Amino acid sequence: IPDRRLTALAAGGAAGAFLVSFLTTDTAGRLLAVIAGIMLLAYVVTDLIFSPRLIASTEGLVVRSPFARATLRWDEVDDVRADTRFRLGLRSTSLEIDAGPVLAVLTRRALGAGPVEVAELVNAFRPPR
Repeated sequence: IPDRRLTALAAGGAAGAFLVSFLTTDTAGRLLAVIAGIMLLAYVVTDLIFSPRLIASTEGLVVRSPFARATLRWDEVDDVRADTRFRLGLRSTSLEIDAGPVLAVLTRRALGAGPVEVAELVNAFRPPR
């Protein structure tokens, strides 16, 4: 489940951005504030609609995200792994669920926990092959 504190912070940021857009007389600043407010509001809406993002059970996985919605049996899942990449000096770790034509990539923010720990927990539900 996404961290509700971050969802609340994004909601407050969106409200603040919309408030700034109404109070400012600068056209460019108003446009930037509206764009920022819309982006933050999108985070809030996706956190509320697609929560929880991942459900693991002994039967399989349910993935709920804006771009990937799937109910997968364990025999359909090829791999569940935490993938770490380095780009521009920054480290990024995400959870990848590979199930043939379905590739779901979930971030720490979407999961509400570290992808490495979530991968271990999800794989603990997987029946022996």
